[in-house]
Amino acid sequence: MTHFKPIKTARIFEDVLTQLKEVILLGRFKSGDKLPSERELTLEFQVSRGVIREAIRALELSGFVAIRQGPAGGAFVTDLTFNQVGNAFLDLFLSDRLSMREIAQVRLHIEPEVARLAALNITPSYGQLLKRADADEHLPYESYPQRMARLTEVHRILAKICGNHFFEAIVTSMLKLTAEVVLAVDPDHESLHGPGEHHTIVTAVIASDTEGASLAMTKHLKRFSESLIGMEKIYRQRFSL
Repeated sequence: MTHFKPIKTARIFEDVLTQLKEVILLGRFKSGDKLPSERELTLEFQVSRGVIREAIRALELSGFVAIRQGPAGGAFVTDLTFNQVGNAFLDLFLSDRLSMREIAQVRLHIEPEVARLAALNITPSYGQLLKRADADEHLPYESYPQRMARLTEVHRILAKICGNHFFEAIVTSMLKLTAEVVLAVDPDHESLHGPGEHHTIVTAVIASDTEGASLAMTKHLKRFSESLIGMEKIYRQRFSL
């Protein structure tokens, strides 16, 4: 038995959810582990089965567990990833609480610093990853999403190299939102971003040129920021809820 604390306050659902998150975050249930059944959790928490179901559903929506059906089914702990942050960014944008202008402004503050940190942390193996991503931008592509993925891979690698998980989460989330808008409005987007535009950044990072990497990233982002802001207007007109 896990020995959860019985719930005695008015905030039953929130307290159950908090305790379940705690045991996952503390590692008592690891990725792939199955949480106790609804019946077991009902007995341990001393709450109704409806409360347990509500808490499990909230865990699923926040990415803590995945629900499997069938006799061997249940709530299984998942690997926490940055996808949840990206989904939150996208939801805020779709609900008109976040604008592309705000995204562009944040990128101009964060990504030059990410490039600078990447230049500090560069290793031969990371250098090879950047060179390959830079070269892959020129390869023929089978679909616009594939092309978009290739044209943003350098940003993803730099975010990983920088050594700051929070920066990585923010950059990954902003790239996801940007891709959503661009692919919906102008999937070809040749005038927005073409292959080879990261080469100066990659060269500076590999050379451990921190200032050069930061300046090259700033110049790169400024070049297409206004175009992205303009795309938002088209996106909202076309896909207004």
